[in-house]
Amino acid sequence: MNTTRKALCINGIMLLLPFALSAQETHSIFGTILNQDGKVISNATVTMNTGASPVHTTSEGHFKFEAPVQYPAQLMISAKGYSGSHMTLDSLSYNDKNGIIIRLAENQTDIQEVLITARRNNSYLTNTLELGGKFSGNLKDLPQSVSIVSSEFMEDKQAYTTREVAQDLAGVTTASSYDDLIIRGFKSGYETGIRLVNGLRSGYSYGNSYYRSPLTINLESVSVLKGPGASLFGDITPGGTINMVTKKPLEKQKGSVNFSVGSFQTLRTSIDLGGPLDKEKKILYRLNAGYEDSKTFRNVNQQKNFMIAPSFTFKPLDGTQVDIDLVYDQFHGYLDRGMGLRNNDFYALPRSFTLSQPSDFYNTKTWSFSARLNQRLTHNLSLNASYMKSVYQEDVNEHRTLNSYADAPLNTIMNMRFFDRHGKDYTDNSVVYLKWDLPGKTLQHHLIAGLDYAQYQGDSNNQQREARQQKIDGKNVPLTFDLNNPTYTTHDLSNYVWLPQGNYPFLSPYKTTGIYIQDQISFAERLKLIAGLRHEHYYSETVSSANRYQATQNAWLPRIGVTYQISNQINYFASYSQGFAPVGANFIENYKDYGAEKPFTAEHSFQIETGLKTGFFKNQLQMDLSLFHIERRNMLIATGEISTTGFPVYRQSGKALSKGVELDIRGQLTKEFQIMGNYTYNQTEVKSSSIASETGQSLPGAPENMASMWLKYVFSKTALKGLGLGAGVYYVDSRRMDNSIGKDSGGNALWGYWPSYTTVNAAVYYHIGKMKMAVNVNNVFDTYYFLGGFDYTRGFPGAPRNVMVSAGYSF
Repeated sequence: MNTTRKALCINGIMLLLPFALSAQETHSIFGTILNQDGKVISNATVTMNTGASPVHTTSEGHFKFEAPVQYPAQLMISAKGYSGSHMTLDSLSYNDKNGIIIRLAENQTDIQEVLITARRNNSYLTNTLELGGKFSGNLKDLPQSVSIVSSEFMEDKQAYTTREVAQDLAGVTTASSYDDLIIRGFKSGYETGIRLVNGLRSGYSYGNSYYRSPLTINLESVSVLKGPGASLFGDITPGGTINMVTKKPLEKQKGSVNFSVGSFQTLRTSIDLGGPLDKEKKILYRLNAGYEDSKTFRNVNQQKNFMIAPSFTFKPLDGTQVDIDLVYDQFHGYLDRGMGLRNNDFYALPRSFTLSQPSDFYNTKTWSFSARLNQRLTHNLSLNASYMKSVYQEDVNEHRTLNSYADAPLNTIMNMRFFDRHGKDYTDNSVVYLKWDLPGKTLQHHLIAGLDYAQYQGDSNNQQREARQQKIDGKNVPLTFDLNNPTYTTHDLSNYVWLPQGNYPFLSPYKTTGIYIQDQISFAERLKLIAGLRHEHYYSETVSSANRYQATQNAWLPRIGVTYQISNQINYFASYSQGFAPVGANFIENYKDYGAEKPFTAEHSFQIETGLKTGFFKNQLQMDLSLFHIERRNMLIATGEISTTGFPVYRQSGKALSKGVELDIRGQLTKEFQIMGNYTYNQTEVKSSSIASETGQSLPGAPENMASMWLKYVFSKTALKGLGLGAGVYYVDSRRMDNSIGKDSGGNALWGYWPSYTTVNAAVYYHIGKMKMAVNVNNVFDTYYFLGGFDYTRGFPGAPRNVMVSAGYSF
């Protein structure tokens, strides 16, 4: 018995001996501290939990602990102007031969707080970009143009929706009162573009949610990544990709409330709270909420908005972070379809003129849930997994134009249609990727390999009915609207003559899967290269529940770009990227419903871009200059016509070209003087088209010239301390209408143009302690202008002169 016990003890000791020896093994700890640009950080403080005295990095960024230590060891790094870092050293995360290279990110919070003291929290400068982890770093290192507006700028402009800051993004302009943007000459909205939230595909803009622009209440910034973004995000319109970054939970307790009143009986209020929920600051929160009630400047178009958006960050373990965002958005009001132009005269009717009826309504609810896990596996390898679900619900009764006149060519009586629509859309997006940083002295790699999955579908219970006639004295009479003698009344729907039940929604349900790999390579300190490749698999079905048709499309999508640091202030960049936009199964199987003679095909595009990214005044003023060339084939275009079964009629162009120059400026000249500005020269051309007379024309809605400038100055030292002045100007060139306005004597299609316009805005600010008051005057000279539209049957006027007064308190 004793012999057996001895044998077991000896065997146990032998089994445990390697582990015991491993635990007692010591290691010399040394390494290098760098910033995100690969430059050394001197005088950084490095400490360990072993009780050893802290060490400081040399002028070359090196550090070394004299006494060897045992695993595991906790390493903590701090440096002025950088976010601190801490990590666990073990056999996986540390190499005895090469040591460790640690990169620190600039502490934007600390920098911002220093600037807040002088500028009253009004910095317009944004130097970094986060695209759901697919790119993370300095904007100057990205070989592609990015325009961005910050929450401070949106607050100063009192911008309530993203559409209100669209023209502050270089190369971007609005085409209507919807979430309908033109980016580098190409439309982005409805079936031609999506909106990203924190790099994830959201439910905004695609499908019927396109009729409402997202609110800015919970947004930290709005940016547009120019050109085709397919290698990162899949089927994206080639002009650019809109990405909205939400406000994040805070480690310090902060809050603010704001109240605003203004023209058109507008009342707004908002609140922003954040901070830790526990002493260890492992659970953080942020709560943004807001409410608006406004008559708007349009008749029969009052609206009420409500949004609440809580977010949370959990840090249960070292190297583990979970972020959760929730959004609930509710809207009650009317769907603004613009106005018909009487006799094709842009200014014949007041800007308030509308076709809506008092019994109409447009009520929507939007929910979204997103969660993101960031798990550090080793010091240079991390796993990221994200998921977002968006639900859009609408209930609509609306009288709207049939996009034609009943008395053409006089054009004073409009043909009308009535919609009774109730439905839901669902959008899901999942992203999983590994990020592997491979540091080196002269060559560094930042590899990303991942999988994206997204799907969109309408609810099976969605319903829509349409009427174009009503019974009067037993006869079917077309619905019309007399622009000379408008009538607004409550309509008896029991007299309406309903068309056969049509399919709703018109967009095909889809599922898309992308597999991608990307490498950000740094050669020494000056040269950086990004190379990526994505394979996209797109699957869609026809809307009809009976005899459904399935269609699949596949594409390989490369991307390559280079950045060279000419000096500390100037970077040169060049890039090539491809785009891909599939067509839904409806457009392939049921193409006749959309007025086509043959099935539609997927579109392809590419962009070549080059330019300079510069930083002046100690890099506090960023200035980017870019030249771009985009080609797009098989572009899907809505003609504005409606089939007898209620389907919109589409066509495809053969080839379209967009090329031009962009100048983008953002930041500060001094700590008191903020500036945001841009200019774009954009030459677009239809190279081949199914309509012969369209060849050689510019693209619909695309201005050749557009510019904006906003300046703000806050007095900080004189007797006027606390007083701020803001002034800005927008200019948009004439734009071609989407749809033909008729034919000439030879039968060739004719096109109309929206007139160019210039508007001026101004603001006055005053700060007293934690109080901030502001008065904004928009369209100071009361210019009558049009955002854009589709043709003379649907024009969207801009707002007349209006005033907004606000008061806010921070705590």
